[in-house]
Amino acid sequence: MHAPPPPDDLARRVRAAVDAGRLHGVGSGPLTPLGAGESYTAWRIGSGRRARVLRVPRRAGREMPRSMAAEFEALRRVPPEIGTSAVSLETGSDNPLGTPYMVTTHVPGRVLRAGDWSPGTATALAHRVARLHAALAAGPAPSAARVLSAGEQGEELLAWWGERHPDTLTDPRVASLLPAWRRELARLDPAFSGVRAHPLIHGDLVATNVILGPDGVSRFIDFEWSGPGDVAKDLALIGGRVTGGPWYLPLTPDDVVAFVTEYSRYAQSVGLSPDSGADEPRRLLARRSAYELLDRLGNLLYCLSRSGEACYGMWADELARSMVTRLTD
Repeated sequence: MHAPPPPDDLARRVRAAVDAGRLHGVGSGPLTPLGAGESYTAWRIGSGRRARVLRVPRRAGREMPRSMAAEFEALRRVPPEIGTSAVSLETGSDNPLGTPYMVTTHVPGRVLRAGDWSPGTATALAHRVARLHAALAAGPAPSAARVLSAGEQGEELLAWWGERHPDTLTDPRVASLLPAWRRELARLDPAFSGVRAHPLIHGDLVATNVILGPDGVSRFIDFEWSGPGDVAKDLALIGGRVTGGPWYLPLTPDDVVAFVTEYSRYAQSVGLSPDSGADEPRRLLARRSAYELLDRLGNLLYCLSRSGEACYGMWADELARSMVTRLTD
Protein backbone atom coordinates (compact mmCIF):
# COMPACT_ATOMS: atom_id res chain seq x y z
CA MET A 1 0.00 0.00 0.00
CA HIS A 2 1.30 3.44 -0.88
CA ALA A 3 1.48 6.12 1.78
CA PRO A 4 -1.85 8.01 1.96
CA PRO A 5 -2.11 11.53 0.54
CA PRO A 6 -1.53 14.52 2.86
CA PRO A 7 -4.61 15.32 5.00
CA ASP A 8 -5.57 18.54 3.19
CA ASP A 9 -5.22 16.95 -0.23
CA LEU A 10 -7.16 13.88 0.90
CA ALA A 11 -10.04 16.00 2.22
CA ARG A 12 -10.23 17.80 -1.13
CA ARG A 13 -10.26 14.48 -3.01
CA VAL A 14 -12.99 13.08 -0.76
CA ARG A 15 -15.18 16.13 -1.32
CA ALA A 16 -14.70 15.98 -5.11
CA ALA A 17 -15.34 12.20 -5.27
CA VAL A 18 -18.51 12.43 -3.19
CA ASP A 19 -19.85 15.36 -5.23
CA ALA A 20 -19.18 13.41 -8.44
CA GLY A 21 -20.68 10.17 -7.06
CA ARG A 22 -17.51 8.23 -7.80
CA LEU A 23 -17.04 6.23 -4.59
CA HIS A 24 -18.26 2.64 -4.38
CA GLY A 25 -20.93 2.01 -1.77
CA VAL A 26 -21.60 5.69 -1.15
CA GLY A 27 -24.43 7.88 -2.40
CA SER A 28 -24.74 11.63 -2.44
CA GLY A 29 -25.43 13.75 0.60
CA PRO A 30 -23.80 15.88 3.27
CA LEU A 31 -20.15 15.18 4.05
CA THR A 32 -19.22 15.39 7.73
CA PRO A 33 -15.69 14.80 9.10
CA LEU A 34 -15.77 12.29 11.97
CA GLY A 35 -12.13 12.70 12.96
CA ALA A 36 -8.88 10.78 12.82
CA GLY A 37 -8.01 7.74 14.92
CA GLU A 38 -4.74 5.87 15.24
CA SER A 39 -5.11 4.19 11.83
CA TYR A 40 -7.96 5.82 9.91
CA THR A 41 -9.51 9.16 9.01
CA ALA A 42 -13.30 8.95 8.73
CA TRP A 43 -16.17 10.90 7.19
CA ARG A 44 -19.92 10.41 7.39
CA ILE A 45 -21.59 10.70 4.01
CA GLY A 46 -25.35 11.19 3.75
CA SER A 47 -27.87 11.22 6.57
CA GLY A 48 -30.43 9.03 8.28
CA ARG A 49 -30.50 5.31 7.62
CA ARG A 50 -28.71 5.71 4.31
CA ALA A 51 -25.66 7.37 5.90
CA ARG A 52 -22.34 5.66 5.30
CA VAL A 53 -18.89 6.00 6.83
CA LEU A 54 -15.83 6.37 4.61
CA ARG A 55 -12.60 5.24 6.29
CA VAL A 56 -9.22 5.99 4.74
CA PRO A 57 -5.98 4.61 6.25
CA ARG A 58 -3.58 7.13 7.75
CA ARG A 59 -0.50 4.96 7.33
CA ALA A 60 0.97 2.40 4.95
CA GLY A 61 -0.33 -1.16 5.05
CA ARG A 62 2.78 -2.65 6.69
CA GLU A 63 2.26 -0.24 9.61
CA MET A 64 -1.39 -1.17 10.19
CA PRO A 65 -2.16 -3.50 13.11
CA ARG A 66 -4.42 -5.51 10.79
CA SER A 67 -5.06 -5.37 7.07
CA MET A 68 -8.14 -3.58 5.76
CA ALA A 69 -9.23 -6.77 4.02
CA ALA A 70 -9.12 -8.76 7.28
CA GLU A 71 -11.16 -6.14 9.12
CA PHE A 72 -13.65 -5.96 6.25
CA GLU A 73 -14.17 -9.73 6.39
CA ALA A 74 -14.88 -9.45 10.11
CA LEU A 75 -17.37 -6.63 9.49
CA ARG A 76 -19.24 -8.85 7.03
CA ARG A 77 -20.11 -11.08 9.97
CA VAL A 78 -21.42 -8.29 12.22
CA PRO A 79 -25.24 -8.03 12.15
CA PRO A 80 -26.34 -4.40 11.51
CA GLU A 81 -28.38 -4.35 14.71
CA ILE A 82 -25.24 -5.08 16.76
CA GLY A 83 -22.73 -2.75 15.19
CA THR A 84 -21.14 -1.28 12.13
CA SER A 85 -21.09 -3.62 9.15
CA ALA A 86 -19.33 -3.93 5.79
CA VAL A 87 -20.51 -2.09 2.66
CA SER A 88 -17.61 -1.73 0.23
CA LEU A 89 -13.83 -2.18 0.09
CA GLU A 90 -11.31 -0.71 -2.34
CA THR A 91 -7.87 -2.22 -1.78
CA GLY A 92 -6.05 -0.47 -4.62
CA SER A 93 -5.05 3.13 -5.24
CA ASP A 94 -6.45 3.46 -8.76
CA ASN A 95 -9.51 5.40 -7.67
CA PRO A 96 -10.51 9.06 -7.20
CA LEU A 97 -8.92 9.15 -3.72
CA GLY A 98 -5.60 7.74 -4.86
CA THR A 99 -5.55 5.44 -1.83
CA PRO A 100 -7.42 2.35 -0.54
CA TYR A 101 -10.61 2.95 1.40
CA MET A 102 -13.42 1.17 3.18
CA VAL A 103 -17.13 2.02 3.41
CA THR A 104 -19.23 0.83 6.34
CA THR A 105 -22.67 1.48 7.75
CA HIS A 106 -23.03 4.41 10.12
CA VAL A 107 -23.92 3.82 13.78
CA PRO A 108 -25.74 6.91 15.08
CA GLY A 109 -25.45 8.07 18.68
CA ARG A 110 -22.67 8.99 21.08
CA VAL A 111 -19.90 7.28 22.96
CA LEU A 112 -20.94 5.46 26.13
CA ARG A 113 -20.19 7.53 29.25
CA ALA A 114 -19.63 6.68 32.89
CA GLY A 115 -22.95 8.28 33.82
CA ASP A 116 -24.77 5.89 31.48
CA TRP A 117 -23.74 2.84 33.51
CA SER A 118 -26.57 1.28 35.49
CA PRO A 119 -27.79 -2.25 36.18
CA GLY A 120 -30.05 -2.01 33.13
CA THR A 121 -27.30 -0.71 30.87
CA ALA A 122 -24.86 -3.35 32.10
CA THR A 123 -27.34 -6.18 31.49
CA ALA A 124 -28.19 -4.95 28.01
CA LEU A 125 -24.52 -4.48 27.13
CA ALA A 126 -23.62 -7.97 28.39
CA HIS A 127 -26.33 -9.37 26.13
CA ARG A 128 -25.02 -7.39 23.14
CA VAL A 129 -21.46 -8.66 23.65
CA ALA A 130 -22.70 -12.26 23.91
CA ARG A 131 -24.76 -11.84 20.73
CA LEU A 132 -21.73 -10.36 18.98
CA HIS A 133 -19.59 -13.35 19.98
CA ALA A 134 -22.31 -15.73 18.77
CA ALA A 135 -22.47 -13.93 15.41
CA LEU A 136 -18.68 -13.92 15.04
CA ALA A 137 -18.57 -17.65 15.75
CA ALA A 138 -20.62 -18.35 12.61
CA GLY A 139 -18.94 -19.17 9.32
CA PRO A 140 -15.42 -20.41 8.59
CA ALA A 141 -13.04 -20.25 11.50
CA PRO A 142 -9.38 -21.03 12.09
CA SER A 143 -8.47 -23.95 14.30
CA ALA A 144 -9.02 -23.05 17.93
CA ALA A 145 -5.53 -22.37 19.22
CA ARG A 146 -4.71 -22.46 22.91
CA VAL A 147 -5.03 -19.10 24.63
CA LEU A 148 -1.68 -18.20 26.16
CA SER A 149 -1.59 -17.87 29.94
CA ALA A 150 -1.66 -14.44 31.54
CA GLY A 151 2.04 -14.65 32.31
CA GLU A 152 2.93 -15.70 28.76
CA GLN A 153 0.91 -12.85 27.30
CA GLY A 154 2.57 -10.46 29.73
CA GLU A 155 6.06 -11.48 28.67
CA GLU A 156 5.11 -11.19 24.99
CA LEU A 157 3.84 -7.67 25.66
CA LEU A 158 7.04 -6.64 27.42
CA ALA A 159 9.21 -8.20 24.70
CA TRP A 160 7.36 -6.27 21.96
CA TRP A 161 7.79 -2.94 23.73
CA GLY A 162 11.35 -3.78 24.70
CA GLU A 163 12.26 -4.25 21.04
CA ARG A 164 10.50 -1.15 19.71
CA HIS A 165 10.41 1.38 22.57
CA PRO A 166 12.78 0.11 25.31
CA ASP A 167 12.75 3.48 27.06
CA THR A 168 9.10 2.99 28.03
CA LEU A 169 10.00 -0.04 30.18
CA THR A 170 12.62 1.89 32.15
CA ASP A 171 10.27 4.76 32.92
CA PRO A 172 9.88 4.83 36.75
CA ARG A 173 6.09 4.66 36.43
CA VAL A 174 6.44 1.28 34.72
CA ALA A 175 9.56 -0.20 36.31
CA SER A 176 8.18 0.24 39.82
CA LEU A 177 4.97 -1.67 39.15
CA LEU A 178 6.29 -4.54 37.00
CA PRO A 179 7.15 -6.95 39.86
CA ALA A 180 3.66 -6.74 41.37
CA TRP A 181 2.10 -6.83 37.88
CA ARG A 182 3.93 -10.07 37.07
CA ARG A 183 2.96 -11.63 40.42
CA GLU A 184 -0.71 -10.84 39.86
CA LEU A 185 -0.68 -12.29 36.36
CA ALA A 186 0.94 -15.46 37.73
CA ARG A 187 -1.80 -15.70 40.36
CA LEU A 188 -4.44 -15.55 37.61
CA ASP A 189 -2.69 -18.07 35.34
CA PRO A 190 -4.75 -21.13 36.41
CA ALA A 191 -7.94 -19.60 34.93
CA PHE A 192 -6.36 -19.86 31.46
CA SER A 193 -5.76 -23.62 31.61
CA GLY A 194 -7.38 -25.37 28.64
CA VAL A 195 -8.98 -22.21 27.20
CA ARG A 196 -9.25 -22.18 23.42
CA ALA A 197 -9.44 -19.03 21.29
CA HIS A 198 -12.86 -17.93 20.08
CA PRO A 199 -12.93 -17.70 16.24
CA LEU A 200 -13.33 -13.92 16.33
CA ILE A 201 -13.62 -11.27 19.04
CA HIS A 202 -13.89 -7.50 18.76
CA GLY A 203 -10.47 -7.06 20.34
CA ASP A 204 -10.80 -3.35 21.20
CA LEU A 205 -14.12 -3.05 23.01
CA VAL A 206 -13.19 0.10 24.95
CA ALA A 207 -15.87 2.60 25.90
CA THR A 208 -15.02 4.84 22.94
CA ASN A 209 -16.00 1.99 20.60
CA VAL A 210 -19.43 1.52 22.22
CA ILE A 211 -22.05 3.85 20.77
CA LEU A 212 -25.26 4.56 22.67
CA GLY A 213 -27.92 5.12 20.05
CA PRO A 214 -30.91 7.48 20.16
CA ASP A 215 -33.01 4.40 20.89
CA GLY A 216 -30.97 3.73 24.04
CA VAL A 217 -29.32 0.62 22.56
CA SER A 218 -25.54 0.14 22.57
CA ARG A 219 -23.79 -0.86 19.34
CA PHE A 220 -20.15 -1.48 18.47
CA ILE A 221 -17.77 0.22 16.05
CA ASP A 222 -14.08 -0.02 15.02
CA PHE A 223 -13.22 -3.69 14.49
CA GLU A 224 -9.62 -2.96 13.49
CA TRP A 225 -8.22 -5.25 16.20
CA SER A 226 -10.73 -8.08 15.67
CA GLY A 227 -9.39 -11.60 15.33
CA PRO A 228 -9.27 -14.96 17.13
CA GLY A 229 -8.96 -14.50 20.87
CA ASP A 230 -10.34 -14.91 24.36
CA VAL A 231 -13.89 -13.59 24.87
CA ALA A 232 -12.80 -12.45 28.35
CA LYS A 233 -10.69 -9.75 26.70
CA ASP A 234 -13.81 -8.09 25.27
CA LEU A 235 -15.24 -8.03 28.80
CA ALA A 236 -12.16 -6.30 30.23
CA LEU A 237 -11.72 -3.33 27.93
CA ILE A 238 -14.97 -1.48 28.63
CA GLY A 239 -13.70 -0.46 32.07
CA GLY A 240 -12.92 -1.57 35.58
CA ARG A 241 -10.77 -0.41 38.47
CA VAL A 242 -7.80 0.55 36.28
CA THR A 243 -8.71 3.60 34.21
CA GLY A 244 -7.07 6.52 32.46
CA GLY A 245 -7.62 8.56 29.34
CA PRO A 246 -10.91 8.50 27.41
CA TRP A 247 -11.12 4.74 26.92
CA TYR A 248 -12.40 3.18 30.14
CA LEU A 249 -15.40 3.49 32.43
CA PRO A 250 -14.70 3.41 36.18
CA LEU A 251 -16.47 0.27 37.39
CA THR A 252 -16.65 -1.11 40.91
CA PRO A 253 -15.87 -4.78 41.61
CA ASP A 254 -19.61 -5.35 42.05
CA ASP A 255 -20.26 -3.74 38.65
CA VAL A 256 -17.75 -6.07 37.05
CA VAL A 257 -19.13 -9.21 38.72
CA ALA A 258 -22.68 -8.35 37.66
CA PHE A 259 -21.60 -7.63 34.07
CA VAL A 260 -19.56 -10.82 33.64
CA THR A 261 -22.15 -13.01 35.38
CA GLU A 262 -24.91 -11.72 33.12
CA TYR A 263 -22.72 -12.24 30.05
CA SER A 264 -22.02 -15.84 31.07
CA ARG A 265 -25.70 -16.55 31.69
CA TYR A 266 -26.88 -15.01 28.43
CA ALA A 267 -24.06 -16.54 26.36
CA GLN A 268 -25.47 -19.99 27.04
CA SER A 269 -28.92 -18.92 25.84
CA VAL A 270 -27.55 -17.74 22.47
CA GLY A 271 -25.63 -20.94 21.88
CA LEU A 272 -22.10 -20.12 23.02
CA SER A 273 -20.59 -23.30 24.40
CA PRO A 274 -17.95 -23.56 27.13
CA ASP A 275 -15.49 -24.32 24.30
CA SER A 276 -15.93 -20.71 23.16
CA GLY A 277 -14.41 -19.47 26.40
CA ALA A 278 -17.76 -18.17 27.63
CA ASP A 279 -17.65 -20.51 30.60
CA GLU A 280 -18.69 -20.14 34.20
CA PRO A 281 -18.30 -16.69 35.77
CA ARG A 282 -15.49 -17.49 38.20
CA ARG A 283 -12.95 -18.31 35.48
CA LEU A 284 -14.24 -15.56 33.21
CA LEU A 285 -13.81 -13.02 36.01
CA ALA A 286 -10.24 -14.13 36.66
CA ARG A 287 -9.31 -13.92 32.99
CA ARG A 288 -11.07 -10.57 32.65
CA SER A 289 -8.95 -9.28 35.54
CA ALA A 290 -5.80 -10.46 33.79
CA TYR A 291 -6.77 -8.75 30.54
CA GLU A 292 -7.49 -5.55 32.44
CA LEU A 293 -3.89 -5.56 33.66
CA LEU A 294 -2.47 -6.57 30.28
CA ASP A 295 -4.45 -3.99 28.35
CA ARG A 296 -3.84 -1.11 30.74
CA LEU A 297 -0.09 -1.70 30.88
CA GLY A 298 0.01 -1.88 27.09
CA ASN A 299 -1.87 1.40 26.90
CA LEU A 300 0.41 2.98 29.50
CA LEU A 301 3.44 2.00 27.41
CA TYR A 302 1.76 3.39 24.31
CA CYS A 303 1.06 6.70 26.03
CA LEU A 304 4.68 6.89 27.19
CA SER A 305 5.84 6.30 23.62
CA ARG A 306 3.98 9.49 22.67
CA SER A 307 5.22 11.58 25.58
CA GLY A 308 5.76 14.59 23.34
CA GLU A 309 1.98 15.10 23.25
CA ALA A 310 0.62 16.60 26.46
CA CYS A 311 -2.60 14.59 26.62
CA TYR A 312 -0.72 11.28 26.41
CA GLY A 313 1.57 12.29 29.26
CA MET A 314 -1.48 13.09 31.39
CA TRP A 315 -3.15 9.80 30.48
CA ALA A 316 0.04 7.89 31.28
CA ASP A 317 0.02 9.42 34.78
CA GLU A 318 -3.63 8.44 35.26
CA LEU A 319 -3.06 4.85 34.13
CA ALA A 320 0.05 4.45 36.27
CA ARG A 321 -1.64 5.76 39.43
CA SER A 322 -4.68 3.59 38.86
CA MET A 323 -2.55 0.50 38.22
CA VAL A 324 -0.56 1.03 41.42
CA THR A 325 -3.79 1.30 43.41
CA ARG A 326 -5.09 -1.93 41.87
CA LEU A 327 -1.86 -3.85 42.54
CA THR A 328 -1.33 -2.66 46.12
CA ASP A 329 -4.86 -3.14 47.49
